[in-house]
Amino acid sequence: MRFLFAAVLAFWFVLATVPGSKAEWRGGDSFSQAVPESGATSLNGTVYLLSGSSGTGFKRFFEAYNIVEDGWRPLTPIPVDRTQFSVAAGSGQIVVTGGRVAGTSEATKSSWMFSTAKSYWTQITSMPGRRYEHMTAIIGNFLYVFGGAGDDTDKIYRYNLGSGEWSILPGTMPVTLSQAGIAVAGSDIIIAGGMTATGQASREIHVFNVQSLNWRRLPSLPFGLIAPAVGVLSDGVHVVGGYSNEPQKTYDLHFLLSDKARKWQKKQSLPEARHHAGYAVLNDRLIIMGGAVGSGFFAPFTATDTVYIFKP
Repeated sequence: MRFLFAAVLAFWFVLATVPGSKAEWRGGDSFSQAVPESGATSLNGTVYLLSGSSGTGFKRFFEAYNIVEDGWRPLTPIPVDRTQFSVAAGSGQIVVTGGRVAGTSEATKSSWMFSTAKSYWTQITSMPGRRYEHMTAIIGNFLYVFGGAGDDTDKIYRYNLGSGEWSILPGTMPVTLSQAGIAVAGSDIIIAGGMTATGQASREIHVFNVQSLNWRRLPSLPFGLIAPAVGVLSDGVHVVGGYSNEPQKTYDLHFLLSDKARKWQKKQSLPEARHHAGYAVLNDRLIIMGGAVGSGFFAPFTATDTVYIFKP
C-alpha cells in the first residue's frame, strides 16, 4: 500500500512538470541563491532575475533564465548595494531605479541601465525624487514609475529611454501604493493590490493608459494582497501570491480576471505560498521566482530559490 501511494505521488509529479500536460503549474530549474525579494523582467526571449545586497548576508546576483532549455546563466550584478528597487525592461535595456542603500537603509533616486547587447551596467540620470518599494513598467520608449515610499509618491515619473531625460506627468495616482504588482497590456499599465499609506493590503486594480494619461479601475480582488505577482496571459490577468498584515499571512492564492468576466475567478493555487517574488511573462507563461514564504520578521529567513511556471 505504501509503495502504491509513493508511485501515485511520483506519477502526479511527472504530470505536473511536463510542459504541455494538463497540470497548470510546473517547476522550473532553481537559480543559484535563495532570496527573500527580487526583481525580474523578460526581454527578447529571456527572463532576467536580479537581487541587490540587503546588508544581511545576501549577495548581489544577476542571472538569465532560458525557459526552453530550463537553465540559468550568471551575469554581472548591478555594481551597487541596493534593496527594494524596481526593475523593468524594453528597447533592449533593463532599467533599475531607486531602492535603499544596503547598510544605511537610506532611500536613493539613483538609476542604472543594463545593455543586453553589450552586457554591462551604466549609471543613468537619477529620478526626480527618491523611491523604494515602487513599481515600474516600460512601454515603447518610456519608463513609468509609480508609488512606493520616499518623495512625491503620488506623482508619476517618466523616463525617456532615447533622450535620457526625466519628467513628472500631470495628475496623481488614484491611491498612493507601495509593493503592488504591475503588468503591461498594450498601452495599459495594470497595478494590482499593494500596501496603502495606512499599511493595509489593497484589493484594488488600477489601470493607467499611457496614451490618454487617464486612470480606470478593474473589478476588485476578493481581498487585499501586498507584493503579489501579476501577469497578463492569453486568458486574462493573473494575480498570484502576496501577503497581508492583518492577519499576518503569506498566500498561495491564484486569481484570474478574464476579458469577459466581471469578477475574479479562483484558479489552481501556487505550489508554495510566497510574496516579493520575481516574476515575468514570456511565451504566454507566468514565471514566478524566489520570494519569501514567511512574512514580517521571518521573511529574510524563509527565502526561496524555486521557480514555478504557469501556462493557461
